Amino acid sequence: MSLKNERILLQNVAKKVFEEATTTALGSSCSVVIEFHLKQKFGKDPYEVFLEDPKSFYEALKEIFGAGAESMITLVGTFLIKKHGITCTATEFLNMVVNGDEPAKRALKEILTNIASQPAN
Repeated sequence: MSLKNERILLQNVAKKVFEEATTTALGSSCSVVIEFHLKQKFGKDPYEVFLEDPKSFYEALKEIFGAGAESMITLVGTFLIKKHGITCTATEFLNMVVNGDEPAKRALKEILTNIASQPAN
């Protein structure tokens, strides 16, 4: 798989995970509103930003939700643990996104790659 195709696959997985997690907890319109605002802010697919610069993604969520951004990312982390069996805690997932350094980006991509390789539910 080319790097471009891999990036697109991981962006789609990230989008699906965020949509499922937020829809489950907050309703279907919430994920649509979040994506709309993030697209407006970044001028491109927000899940591309999530992969490239998770810290910027988190900071944009903070602009929308204030302190609730932390809860939003923790919610996604909890969803990943329950549905996809990731091996980190929700707090560790939050820290990866908030830190956004190279090791965190690699770990996030590994999580998304593992999810992409799981059989569809």
